[in-house]
Amino acid sequence: MEKRHGAALDGAPLVVVCSAAAELCLFLRHLLEGQGLAVEIAVATDDAIDRINRRQAAVVLVDCQLEGALELCRAAREAMDETGGRIVVLFSTNALHEYPDFLAAGIDEGLVRPVEPGAIVSAVWRKTRQSNANDVSLISFRDVEIDMRGRRVRRGGKEVRLTRIEFELLIFFAQNPMTVFSREALIAGAWPKGVFVEPRTVNIHIGRLRRRLMESGGGNLIRTVRGSGYALDETEMSRQEEKAHGDEE
Repeated sequence: MEKRHGAALDGAPLVVVCSAAAELCLFLRHLLEGQGLAVEIAVATDDAIDRINRRQAAVVLVDCQLEGALELCRAAREAMDETGGRIVVLFSTNALHEYPDFLAAGIDEGLVRPVEPGAIVSAVWRKTRQSNANDVSLISFRDVEIDMRGRRVRRGGKEVRLTRIEFELLIFFAQNPMTVFSREALIAGAWPKGVFVEPRTVNIHIGRLRRRLMESGGGNLIRTVRGSGYALDETEMSRQEEKAHGDEE
């Protein structure tokens, strides 16, 4: 199931898309797999529940126009209570009167169609991030170590001082290494919910995080993918190391 830019990575959070609308399903699959998420489509409630239970979905994305959508949300909430999965529902404007019923059924968030793709990405990443709340106290990538509980970062044994947003960005990257994230996904992953953040603000924070990590003497670990976003990726650092060895020779 390994994909990048249109396919999911092994171990990626699973989103079960529940809709009988073929065009909507194709759109959501393309959108979410492009963010490095695993996506499965369920066109009926029984199929959806089976996938949720069998695959331990991180997020269930429900089209409110699916027959039995309300019952599906109730069943999904019961099935996902122990795993911490989240439910996001897409509402049509003529179904907004049902929103209180869906809230009572246990959904976490509702989006009204037509909705910007970035809003869907943000909602899903916000939920996958909450669903995968780290029980791990230490995350490592190359020579970078992140102490989750102590909220400290070391690179090559040297402490790296980061702001709160920089720390959250690094955690988000480190939990999903080698995955290219759009600015919208990074905003959803690192900034508090409900805070408006301009895309160029992400660029500034990424630049600062990159510099702080390199100040310890290590190479660049954050790859910029023009037109797509950023990734925690050792490719650039490996190139720098190869160049340095070549210069020595």
